[in-house]
Amino acid sequence: MKKYIVLFIMLVSFCGCSALKLPTLVTPKKPETVYNWEEKITNKPKAVICDGKVVVVEETEKTLTVGLEQTTPKLSFAQKLGNWISGLSIIGILALIAGLILAPGATLAWLVKLLFKWKKAFKETVVAIKESKAVDNNPELKNTLASKQSLSTKKIVDNIKREI
Repeated sequence: MKKYIVLFIMLVSFCGCSALKLPTLVTPKKPETVYNWEEKITNKPKAVICDGKVVVVEETEKTLTVGLEQTTPKLSFAQKLGNWISGLSIIGILALIAGLILAPGATLAWLVKLLFKWKKAFKETVVAIKESKAVDNNPELKNTLASKQSLSTKKIVDNIKREI
């Protein structure tokens, strides 16, 4: 049995993770494409004098406005977590599981340290944006942030602004 385990580890290390077929947790969705177009035709009659005769002609102006908008579908938290897990390599997942089994305190301390590092980076970004007054001076940016951020994200940003 030990020989098979050693053989399996050697095969995975030599072949990489491509030899192992993992199930896809969340199938990727194509971006939704919306074509916006507007055709405007304007007719203007004009009177033209030609050889002593009055001739009525019509000037036609055609304007075509075309736009393309691609929006990616929003993912739920479970889908984001599934994509994150499926994005990890099998070796990374095995290392995380082995770390939790062999040294749970050190692994959890590393994860908490990583969480605090991300929180600090997010907090510094909010402070920099607040000090630059970019959101107050740019109403388009303010509207975009208001439409793209979820309620929970807005609450987190508001809490950080209160702490500052």
